[in-house]
Amino acid sequence: MTLLAGPLFLTGCSGDPDPRGTELREKPGAVEVTLTARVPEEGSDGRIRWSPYGKQLPLAEGAGGMQAELVLGPEGTPPIRLRLTRSPGAPHYDRLFVDFDRDGTFGENEVLETTPTEQNYKFWSSFDTVVEVPVVDPESGESTVDPYPLSLWYVEDPRVPQEEPVIRFSRRGYMEGTVVLDGVEAAVLATESVMDGTYDRGDAWALASRDSAPDLLEPAYSRSLDEHAWLFEKAYRVEEIHPSGRKLILLPFDPGMTRAEEEEMNDELKVDREAPRSGRSVTFLHEFSAAEAMAREERKSLFIDFETTWCGPCKIMDEWVYTADAVVDASASVISVKVDGDERLDLKDRFGVSGFPTMILLTSEGEEMRRASGYVNVADMAEFLRGEGGSR
Repeated sequence: MTLLAGPLFLTGCSGDPDPRGTELREKPGAVEVTLTARVPEEGSDGRIRWSPYGKQLPLAEGAGGMQAELVLGPEGTPPIRLRLTRSPGAPHYDRLFVDFDRDGTFGENEVLETTPTEQNYKFWSSFDTVVEVPVVDPESGESTVDPYPLSLWYVEDPRVPQEEPVIRFSRRGYMEGTVVLDGVEAAVLATESVMDGTYDRGDAWALASRDSAPDLLEPAYSRSLDEHAWLFEKAYRVEEIHPSGRKLILLPFDPGMTRAEEEEMNDELKVDREAPRSGRSVTFLHEFSAAEAMAREERKSLFIDFETTWCGPCKIMDEWVYTADAVVDASASVISVKVDGDERLDLKDRFGVSGFPTMILLTSEGEEMRRASGYVNVADMAEFLRGEGGSR
């Protein structure tokens, strides 16, 4: 399939296809890396495991189903139209029409099908596909296309019929290349954090020895294109990346510290992991009405921890924060209750919770004293439960 080959995408690319390339390559130690688009194979473990949150596309009722537009590629690129429908007799959305050739219509081969699944009381309609994104080749200056693997999903919650419909998407693929740095064969990976089909400083990259290339798919290797990366004991930074993602320039970088020193400095959980523990943990109730009644009867504050089964920071707090002696001791004077935000939509709405984890401390009469959102460390949580400090 060929998309939009023509002068539309050659604006500003006359003469040297990348006019900054010559100047950058002349900097001391500068190394040019050529990258190629990678499409994860179905069922393989080659799927990148650091991904931005799904980007929301508003859905509007239209002829034949709910409609949305997906914009990927340089400015002026026609959008990819989407249409979400139900097949005859289907109770949930199970078909997604995708305007792969961007001609504004849906052909016979431009439909994806799925079997919706139920999870956390919601019905998920998920689709994996590959679209093509127009790019300018940095070497030839010619217009061409790159594959852009992505996942799209629609979540229907029968309990919230008034919710504004959206379809979400996230990229699955990435750009990958190899290069020799100071005698070491290395793998370089670049991928989008801002999913718009072009590369700039807002996106991400990773670096590792060729022998460790599969590790690049793990979240620990992800960093912004504005941050340096380590190859053994030497650091490098990306001086420039071409909008196509097909080429970048690496330069040696001195961060002013060793790799070990930097890793220790960036280990945000170290203090919490090393906090004193005696095998105890915060005692949480799991029935809100009972906890509320107990707090009122015993004239104690009520500590509510809103979580979900899929919340990563919630699990980390369960492991390192709610098992620390300082937090357990501070919790002795309150009634603590965990609330699943997916199950208790009534409580989620009542307390205005929009993200997880969210921690709220109430008086025994139900008046809010303070709240915090996101991961809270051991010291701050102990302070929070003791009634010290303000809302976060």
